[in-house]
Amino acid sequence: MRRLRRMMVAGMACMAVNGLAFNGLTLMSSPLSAVELSVLPDGSAAQLTTLGNMELGQGRYETAIGHYRKALQVDKNYFWATYNLGLAHQQLAQFDDAATWYKKALELSPDHPEVVCNLGWLAWRAGRFQEAADRFQDAARLSPENPQDAAQYWANTGSAREGLQQWEAAGRAYQEALALDGANYAAAYNFGTLLIGHLNRQPGASERAQALLQQAVELAPDRPAAWLNLAQARELTGKGDPRTDYDRALEVATGPAAGERNEVRWQRARWYARSQPPQQIAMREELRQLLAADPDFPGANGMLGRYWFAIGDFEKAVARLEREVINGHDDTSNPIDLESHYLLAVIYADHRPDPAKAIAHATSYYQQRPDSPKIHELRRLALRLSAATNASDSDRVMDSTKSPDTKPQRDLNEISGKKSDPISAGHMETGHSEAIHSESAHPANSTKEAHHAEPPHSAPAHAPAAGH
Repeated sequence: MRRLRRMMVAGMACMAVNGLAFNGLTLMSSPLSAVELSVLPDGSAAQLTTLGNMELGQGRYETAIGHYRKALQVDKNYFWATYNLGLAHQQLAQFDDAATWYKKALELSPDHPEVVCNLGWLAWRAGRFQEAADRFQDAARLSPENPQDAAQYWANTGSAREGLQQWEAAGRAYQEALALDGANYAAAYNFGTLLIGHLNRQPGASERAQALLQQAVELAPDRPAAWLNLAQARELTGKGDPRTDYDRALEVATGPAAGERNEVRWQRARWYARSQPPQQIAMREELRQLLAADPDFPGANGMLGRYWFAIGDFEKAVARLEREVINGHDDTSNPIDLESHYLLAVIYADHRPDPAKAIAHATSYYQQRPDSPKIHELRRLALRLSAATNASDSDRVMDSTKSPDTKPQRDLNEISGKKSDPISAGHMETGHSEAIHSESAHPANSTKEAHHAEPPHSAPAHAPAAGH
């Protein structure tokens, strides 16, 4: 399975609160003055919940669950123990248990926005985007006195709407979030990304996107995805130098196993290729550095192979193009892989004669693009190969490239001895544990891929107020 091209980065905390941060969550603690004035009785539900929160803050979730269960033995209706039980199970990826406890907490406090938010987060994670959108909007409605919290819930709503591919509705949700809190990174980043992607036909979309993404990098200058998308927005508007943003993205890319740096190098290499005039040498060196770090980065071998093909170094071209599409690396949804098949067919027909390989690669290309103008070139290859194959086989190749009505897939497969894999439905990128990606990419145009998106955030744990 090929990795996806869009990156999402986010924490888990739903709100900006004062407290102890741990594993992306935020532990809400009581004000110091209240702690000094009140002492929680030993063995009380509040005291046991506080002990659970201390364990939760250290990542000892099973121990925290034990304390919360003891608290509920003392008071079965104690809200904070019930709610934080859901959170502890969520941290253990025990999502069904988390949902059970959140629903119980909602029975105890039907208008609690954080519980509603976390139920929305679980629904979103499970792909129930309509339920998630409804939950997040309810959470926003329940937070009229907390505009920053309501803004985050609206940003979550936008993410859920994107899961439904309701791009206009998602954009409106992000605008609601920014109207409440202009410093909401998720809303600025996601809305800017939509405006260079699915909403790029709106009037002034590119200029608005650039402004929003500029705001996003100011709010979170350590996030490479925002810098990458800002570079693409500059490219669309022609205002500013995208190189500066690509360079900055590389500086701040420190993701696990260098994955973020590899992604930045890939996007910068593609920018070099489509610059006017193209910067082919810079692209080649960028791809070399990328492949030194990740020898099978999707698309990179094919792109470098195309460069070697263009300058006539067919040995290097074959090495890169074959690495792109053989040994289980072939991705029929990736245009670079399809072009790699085409170039290999040309090389094995015209430059490094090998009829069997030429027909095999021509077959792979034709099965996915039977109406491509390059089919005429494939017919030429079939004629050239006729001397190296028996007449009936070469006739079938020529016939099969004339019209889709001649059932080319069957005939070409018979010649090459190869069966095609089913076409995968789009491509997707797996991100960090706290990041979730929408199903389809957000290309700004046919040559670029916007990185997306800030996902919904779940709400934090809370210690009980002193004196409970």
